[in-house]
Amino acid sequence: MLQTILSNWNTVRVLRLVLGLLALGAAFSEHDKLMGLLGTVFTLQAVFNVGCCGSTGCSTNYKNEKGVEEKEIVYETIKK
Repeated sequence: MLQTILSNWNTVRVLRLVLGLLALGAAFSEHDKLMGLLGTVFTLQAVFNVGCCGSTGCSTNYKNEKGVEEKEIVYETIKK
């Protein structure tokens, strides 16, 4: 869990954290519960590195398995 929080920080994750903290600050100063909920969601998404799809729900595995060769695809042109 600590590894998830401390690794893979990218621009979008930092942006979510900043937006979440700004929304939480605005919620506390204005006593706005809806803004507090929004700020909490953004902050938790950034801290735990999850998005709308859940933990790695939208990610794609780019790793090539060992022993599996990539085959070149040959395309043919069909003429009318």
